[in-house]
Amino acid sequence: MEMAKATEQGREQRKVEHVSAVRTLGDNGASSTWFEDVTLLPNCAPELAWDEVSIETQLCGYTLPSPIVINAMTGGAEQVYDINRRLAAIARRFGLAMAVGSETAALRNREVAYTYQVVREQHKDGLVIANVGMGTKPEVARAAVDLIDAQLLQVHFNVAQELFMAEGDRDFRGALAGLSEVVQHVGVPVIAKEVGQGVAAEQARQFVEAGVKAIDVGGRGGTNFIAVEAWRRDMRLTDQWKSWGISTAATLCEVVDVAGESLDVIASGGMRGADEIVKAMALGASAVGIAGPLVRLLAEPDGDEAIARYLEELHWGMRALLVLTGARTWSELRRRPLVLGGRLKDWLEARGRESFLTSLRSRTARF
Repeated sequence: MEMAKATEQGREQRKVEHVSAVRTLGDNGASSTWFEDVTLLPNCAPELAWDEVSIETQLCGYTLPSPIVINAMTGGAEQVYDINRRLAAIARRFGLAMAVGSETAALRNREVAYTYQVVREQHKDGLVIANVGMGTKPEVARAAVDLIDAQLLQVHFNVAQELFMAEGDRDFRGALAGLSEVVQHVGVPVIAKEVGQGVAAEQARQFVEAGVKAIDVGGRGGTNFIAVEAWRRDMRLTDQWKSWGISTAATLCEVVDVAGESLDVIASGGMRGADEIVKAMALGASAVGIAGPLVRLLAEPDGDEAIARYLEELHWGMRALLVLTGARTWSELRRRPLVLGGRLKDWLEARGRESFLTSLRSRTARF
């Protein structure tokens, strides 16, 4: 009994430390997303009006007024309850989908369930996404969905984080088979999610075979959970580990190339400005996940309004860029020309993603 109690207390402390690390490190642990290697083609004669533009999108069969998803962050400790409460209120205000952090803590200790349930309480009619780890049993995944009355479920794949976590898992066998079982039995659409090191085309195919309805690429360039876990251990990181993974732009292109016709793709990992969001949508994303900037803004004296201003600026910027590219909708934008260069183009050529590059060239050839 005492050992179990100590384990739960350790898990709660880890949740608090994760938030502290994200706020302390900022983007210092992040590397480039490579979205600077993507250029949207300006249209100086767009022949459309601001009011014609729509940033509405579809995710796993649900219609959303914005492509922004408040991505998985926290829950599971009294100290982070207020973060989920305030973020859920922001999600309601802007009509955004919101994912909770890993629900393992609540499923093992019902005393902290309220730190997750507050999201549904605040966002009663919104799209709420449950979250469990790879290897979770179907009955546990179903309990996570039921806990917050979620419409979707994220199953996160975080091998690098686990390896750098002192108390993390060391055996990852059976995770794909487990994902397939969850898909078959959980009763809601499932999203396979990386947490910061990206999804390669090969694993995207495996996720498709497992039956998921979406992939959240979780690319390198945003919150670096290798750096977060190293911070918790007071461990010095080499440049090798700081840059481990696939940049967000590259992983997005890989996943869209092999899976974009069969499922939705969520771009996350360093999505900070409207330009990155619009570039991701132009490359084939259905939605974008943002987490780190929101938890940091929330710590400011006027945190709720700071986030509101940030989201308003993002939404204005998205609309402006659609006008400036001559696109009324995201589907129109995906038919507009754009240019890839630098490291991203080199990566895609080296990885044999010629089909993706050819599809981009065909967009230019139409005009």
